[in-house]
Amino acid sequence: MIRNSSQSILRHTVRSDAEKARICAANNADLYQAMFRAHGLPDQRTSAFWSSDAIAPPYYSNLTTLDPDATEEQLIEIGRLTDRLGRRPGFKDGFSRLDLVNKGFQLLFSASWIWAEPHRISAREPQNWARIRDAAALDLWENSWKESGSQTDANVFTPALLSDPNMHIYGRWAGNGIDAGCIVNRSPEAVGISNIFNLAGTPQAFRDAISLATIAFSRDVPLVGYDSGAALDEMTKLGFRSVGKLRIWLSDDGS
Repeated sequence: MIRNSSQSILRHTVRSDAEKARICAANNADLYQAMFRAHGLPDQRTSAFWSSDAIAPPYYSNLTTLDPDATEEQLIEIGRLTDRLGRRPGFKDGFSRLDLVNKGFQLLFSASWIWAEPHRISAREPQNWARIRDAAALDLWENSWKESGSQTDANVFTPALLSDPNMHIYGRWAGNGIDAGCIVNRSPEAVGISNIFNLAGTPQAFRDAISLATIAFSRDVPLVGYDSGAALDEMTKLGFRSVGKLRIWLSDDGS
């Protein structure tokens, strides 16, 4: 009985919100790393930031911060990336510590890192959902993802993602198509959930995505992600809470 109690304590380590925000940011950087590498793009990572010198896929930044106190190092890297790319790329300020207005950037949006402890999460396997395992299904998934509001002519999700052991892409089948989906990615201390979409416009997709994320890798680690607006409200209703703020910056000249 004592041994089981010790295991329970280890599974549910008490962390401050600041620690949780760092874990959220690290998981999100893992997702970025997987996405860029699936495109064959270079990347680098330090304790202060993750970044890439390549032109980013649509909806992805060239840098995401990992340490709220390493702003000097992050600003140096932002300057280097801006000079190297010949344009102003997007940046994810994971702790809302950077003011980039005077450097030619504008705030695109703010959001909240979200966190749910393992014992707060249901583990029901939802109906009609399946892991995407081949290029044809991934193409259907991406077309639905774009239709849900993420418009771009580019191919954002490449088949290389399907062989990444730390990445699961899920879709809800409706006839011969997909009407909802999400991405789940694994890190050492958390499982991330992102890219939740639902063409039907109902909140059930959020609950289903959370269930999938719970059973995808391990039931004993927290779920993390980031959201804002109505999506944040839905995730909060389902057991998540905000543990920190982040901001996305883009060039103020539209580049």
